[in-house]
Amino acid sequence: MTVSTESLAAKGTIAGTTVAMSAVIAAITYASSTSEYAALEASVRALTVGAPVAAGLWARRLPTFRRFGDLLIAAGGGAFLAGLSASDDQLLHSLGRVSAWVVEVGLIYLLLAFPSRSLGRAERALVAAMGLTVALLYLPTALFVEQYPSPSPWTSCGTDCPENAFRLTNAEPAVIEDLIRPLRESLTAAIWLAATVVLGRRIERASPAMRRTLAPVLTVAIFRLVVLAAGTGARQVAPDSPLTDVLAWSIALSLPALAAAFLVGVFRWRLFIATAMERVATRLRGHAGPAELREALAEAFDDPSLDVVYWLEEPEGHWADAAGRATDLASRGPGVSITEARDGARRVAAIIHDPALGDDPAFIASATSWAAITLDNHRLSVQTSALLREVRESRARIQAAADHERRRIEHNLHDGAQQRLVTLRIKLELAAEQAPDGGEGRPETLRALGREVDEALDEVRSLARGIYPAPLAARGLVEALRAAALRAALPTSVLAGGIGRYSREIESAAYFCCLEAMQNADKHAAGATAAVIELIEDDALIIEVRDDGAGFDVDGTAGGVGLISMRDRLAAVGGQLKIHSVPGRGTRVTLMIPITTAADGGPDLTGASA
Repeated sequence: MTVSTESLAAKGTIAGTTVAMSAVIAAITYASSTSEYAALEASVRALTVGAPVAAGLWARRLPTFRRFGDLLIAAGGGAFLAGLSASDDQLLHSLGRVSAWVVEVGLIYLLLAFPSRSLGRAERALVAAMGLTVALLYLPTALFVEQYPSPSPWTSCGTDCPENAFRLTNAEPAVIEDLIRPLRESLTAAIWLAATVVLGRRIERASPAMRRTLAPVLTVAIFRLVVLAAGTGARQVAPDSPLTDVLAWSIALSLPALAAAFLVGVFRWRLFIATAMERVATRLRGHAGPAELREALAEAFDDPSLDVVYWLEEPEGHWADAAGRATDLASRGPGVSITEARDGARRVAAIIHDPALGDDPAFIASATSWAAITLDNHRLSVQTSALLREVRESRARIQAAADHERRRIEHNLHDGAQQRLVTLRIKLELAAEQAPDGGEGRPETLRALGREVDEALDEVRSLARGIYPAPLAARGLVEALRAAALRAALPTSVLAGGIGRYSREIESAAYFCCLEAMQNADKHAAGATAAVIELIEDDALIIEVRDDGAGFDVDGTAGGVGLISMRDRLAAVGGQLKIHSVPGRGTRVTLMIPITTAADGGPDLTGASA
């Protein structure tokens, strides 16, 4: 609270002082003017002092432009001192004219330093050259000249200006008029023209985002530099020309215009940031991934170089791009800014962006929030996909293990119990042939036992076929279904064309699901007279089991163990089960099994066929 109160008091003091200075300058200008537009002149002089300070106070609220705001406030103070040139008093007039020379050094520094960056080598050289020109060729002449050059941007007195109050000699040295004045004004024009080139190149090299703020200010700055150079030349060629007066007033008005241009630039920047945030929010409504986030931020904030990298803790902490490739932030080079996004103390991501965006709190808050949200969503999505993959692979392993156990039991029955029964049947037949009639072990008894062995053998064979049918392993799905259709209680036909062999897992899942569907049709399809099994291959294996029974209400009927088993079998190979039935119009059970499950990220089910 104390800091806020002190800040408010400081702003109030600056504002009050500025109002007072503007009033003083307006009063001096109005009192000394002989023009019929004295009130207009006084208003312009007051605006020259007040506008930069007002814009500076606003700029200091923005972290990006705080330094520029201080310079604007200082420029307003300099304009007040230079505005004393309009006074009829010799001392005030002389103080104002000398101050105007010094103010030009501050103004060139202000423009070349905009918005907040340090001066480069060329800019420092220009500021130093201007400072030396003022120190060596302007200020010393105040001790020798009778009057200051006119017209001037800071006064409209023309040839009736007060004499120099700082003069120490009775006669003005001729070298001042013949050499020093032409030299200094030529140097001043050259320096300002060089600064114009520097600012023009800065606009040209600026990023699209930064150009929104730079363009209005630098355009006014370039205008001021041009009219200043033109005004300096015009004063040498035609000091009494109306064009010279117009150029002088244009130079004076360029300072409040510069402040207004800054406010326009800030407004454009704020509008740009608000629009960009809205576009990002609109585009990222869904569960966007890292690549979509980067594209959305780069497009919305008009920064093609923008990139987002993510911090990965494992196996070792490192930065990675959207594709998961390791990246080194130090290799990004100069000319970019890097902003880290954190979730509390946890490092989440880093945003590489245009330096113009780096000091904007709205961009930083928006970009870092979206980066954190996107990474969390992406992490959850990856984890969910991994869990689903694990479940799918687990189902596949369980189903494969069950089928393997079926084949083992079938093999054991075939090579074990079945062969023993066959051997026993042969031995009983031999014993019956060798046994004498009427004695113990009569042939009739042995043959009766043989017939019981035959029945047991048939049951074992039937059981073995049901556990894992031999036709499925030997001849494939279609032949196994046709063999099952021949044994079905409900007359069933199999329609298939172009159906080949698939992996054991797919054939097993399809076969046993069809058997379950056939059994359901036989048990529950009241009035059914026939069933049809149709197989189609179209990027997936599609099987329909249809009957012409009474049908039932699918939504109103709870699924039994059979349907659960079918869904589990199909899920293990990435398949789906659909049931369509209308009372009175039969039932259609549809199995859909992808043939390229492994290519889709599921379990590898493309092993060799049986």
